[in-house]
Formats: sequence, C-alpha cells, structure tokens
Amino acid sequence: MRLGSGGRVLLGERRAGDPPLPVELEDALREWAAFAVTVSGSGGRAERDMLQRRGRQLAVRLADALGRTVTYTDPVSGRVEAVDAPPTGPIPRRCADTEPTPWATGLTVSAFTAVVVAVGDVALSRAFAEAFGLLWVPANILVALGLAPSLHLLRFTPFWRWPAIGAAAGLVVAWVFLLLGELG
Repeated sequence: MRLGSGGRVLLGERRAGDPPLPVELEDALREWAAFAVTVSGSGGRAERDMLQRRGRQLAVRLADALGRTVTYTDPVSGRVEAVDAPPTGPIPRRCADTEPTPWATGLTVSAFTAVVVAVGDVALSRAFAEAFGLLWVPANILVALGLAPSLHLLRFTPFWRWPAIGAAAGLVVAWVFLLLGELG
C-alpha cells in the first residue's frame, strides 16, 4: 500500500485468492489519500504524524481484509514496512484474578448500595403514586428493565460487581416493600 500520483492509493499486487475489499475500507483509503496529498504540500508536524498513524491503521485493516501480510510505504518518510494481518479468533481473555475475593468489603458495599437503591426507589415510587396513582407500577418496571442490562454486564467486573449486586437486591427489596404496602 503506497500513495501514487494524483492522490491514489496503490495497493500493489492483487493475488488471485484475494477477497474484494469492503466498501468502507475503500472509502477510508480514498479519504486518506486525499488527506495525504494535502498534508504533503502544506501540512505541519501534527498533520504528518496523524497521516502516518492513520496510514498504519489502514494498512492493518487492509492486511486483515486480505488475510495476509501487506507492505506499507509511509508517505512522509518513504520507509517501507511489512504489516501482518492481526490474529483471528476470539479476543483473548485476561487471566483470572490471583487475589482473593474481598468478601467483607464487597458485601459492605453491596449492603450500602442496596439500602440507597431501595430507599430511592420506594421514595420515587411513592411520590409517583401520589401524583399518578397506579402508574408507579409500569414506571418502576421500566426502571428495573432499564437497569437490568447494566447490572448484568457488571457482574464480572472486579469492583463494580458489588454495587451491581447491591442495586439488584435493593430493587427486589423495594418491590417487596411497595407491593406489601399496596396490599396492607
């Protein structure tokens, strides 16, 4: 991949087994070439650095799209470098934490969060009930459904799992309290 005359990106040799390039990659290469022509003529140091970084990023995307190593010619320095295709497959996960789980601190944070969420939910639901009657029920359901995806995603994050557990428990306690209040 190098910049040719007239602001065109020359992709070098196309091999018989090369797949067609995605349209968004072709558009990005054209935009980069236009930027390269502008920067080559009157660009400052910051623009040249940005041109070099974006060129390398596009070379990696091109290597990924073609599934092979490509050569990238830097339009600023003229240096030629080989850019390998990134490894395919699932994103590697971090190793499991080697530290012990801080149960005492975590459960304390969970309990505090549960109390705050329960009190807040009950207070808002009661205020909503005074103003709109039984519309507090669908409003509270929407609050719980809105929080559910975030709480679900946080359950494996080392610190944030504790407030997530507390918030879920607080919502359950608030619902029990509110429903018992409606019955009694």
